[in-house]
Amino acid sequence: MTHFKVDIQLPINFNLEDGGGKIPEESFFDTYEELLKMAGGINTTNTPIIGSWINPNNKKRYNDKTVVYTILIDSEDKMTICNVAKIKELKEYKETLKRRFKQHEIFMVATRCYWI
Repeated sequence: MTHFKVDIQLPINFNLEDGGGKIPEESFFDTYEELLKMAGGINTTNTPIIGSWINPNNKKRYNDKTVVYTILIDSEDKMTICNVAKIKELKEYKETLKRRFKQHEIFMVATRCYWI
């Protein structure tokens, strides 16, 4: 069995173009519950991550504070992540998160796990 750790960074505030301000708590709660149901387990922390990125289209800099939700995905496919059904489901779910958090993009990264 192969496992993939998936980190999903969710913004604490809306983009200024969308009026700024804190994203409602229920958005985080709903996401937490949906990911728990999807993956069977979830972790997070109360410490926000501070990061920046530059939009390649307009060269505008964005500074974000995010929370990270981490889930673990099981897979029988040891060769490629592209064939993992739950990863495909997460790619579709990402569109829901973009709408919910009013984002152009949601940062998700999957890492193959080796247990130590």
